[in-house]
Amino acid sequence: MEKNDHDFYVAELISKLLNGDISTEENLWLKEWVKESADNRAHFKKLTNPAYLEKQMELWNSFDNDKAWEKLQERLDIKEEKKRFNYLSLLKYAAIVVLVSAASMLLYREYSKQAKNTANQSIAHEQIHPGSNHAILVLGNGEKVSLKKHSNLSLKENDGTAVSNQNNVLAYKNNKQQSAEDQKLVYNTIIVPRGGEYQLILADGSKIWMNSASTLRYPVAFSGNERRVYLTGEAYFEVAKNARMPFVVKTDKTEVQVLGTHFNVKAYDDEKSSKTTLLEGAVRVQSQTAINVIKPGQQAITDDLGQQKITSDISIDEEIAWKNGLFMFKNADIKGIMQQASRWYDFDVVYEGKIPEIQFSGQMSRRVDFYGFINILKYAGLNFNVNGKKVIITK
Repeated sequence: MEKNDHDFYVAELISKLLNGDISTEENLWLKEWVKESADNRAHFKKLTNPAYLEKQMELWNSFDNDKAWEKLQERLDIKEEKKRFNYLSLLKYAAIVVLVSAASMLLYREYSKQAKNTANQSIAHEQIHPGSNHAILVLGNGEKVSLKKHSNLSLKENDGTAVSNQNNVLAYKNNKQQSAEDQKLVYNTIIVPRGGEYQLILADGSKIWMNSASTLRYPVAFSGNERRVYLTGEAYFEVAKNARMPFVVKTDKTEVQVLGTHFNVKAYDDEKSSKTTLLEGAVRVQSQTAINVIKPGQQAITDDLGQQKITSDISIDEEIAWKNGLFMFKNADIKGIMQQASRWYDFDVVYEGKIPEIQFSGQMSRRVDFYGFINILKYAGLNFNVNGKKVIITK
């Protein structure tokens, strides 16, 4: 098989893999091709990266065939003795450009058609989609407001604090003209369900990114000698500095106290430990049995008994990948991967038999279609059956 034909064949098989209609023989051939060299593995990783495919499609759409042909003719209008050399060189170059563009277009189009082809997949009643910006706001009087439906929300809480929802950001501004010490705390709660994410700006200017299946309870305006919020799930914090009022994040297992810093707290009820990861500044992590101050690049892991482990053996990019719109895994086990995926795509996971002992490394956009995500994991050796919003994993 010539190289050009070979490259097209690889592109075609990867597109079939992403689209879920690759045959057993083709799948075996592709697996062997990936194993052959590091270059092949790198090429496979690139051609299954949605961001790369989208960029290639943009280039393809911006390509003007008429202008390209005119330029080619202009370059060929030179001395006779050089014409043959340049003609062949340019045609060879043009063939390579067309090959790469066409292969990328093929992959992108197949990748883009996945959502339309879900009827051909084993979904019984409901389709599974990537998450989006939506959340429920619970006001001080108990009223619940869908932030997705009320995308231009503007109201005032009982203490006079202005609340607005613009461009998927919930923001608070304290307009009350009285000292912080005299204010009675009014609490709001933001509930981000599975398949959702949201951002909010508190009255003190602190910015918070909320991950799927997470809840945050917080005062609409702070008073007293601290700024205390209550978290279940995962959130990334950029805390506004205020030396007189430390910022405290209370979870089921820990209290994280800061003056002004950037950090991530992961404290889901269905996970055995909570994790506090520091990007800049300093934080104090307190549990039932321990108190530790961690530095940038460190992580405090707290178990159900309150015991803490401080580690620097982490990837910051991996820990906050969700905030940046990515799945990022480094030697991750299937249970951890599916916990993340089930929260984002909103499905239930069932394991038939023993949980497969497979480790996976790689990254992909959180915007990738569910079947694009699941087919990449199939290629790592997992077997899936999908029934409605239930994903069954077998060895």
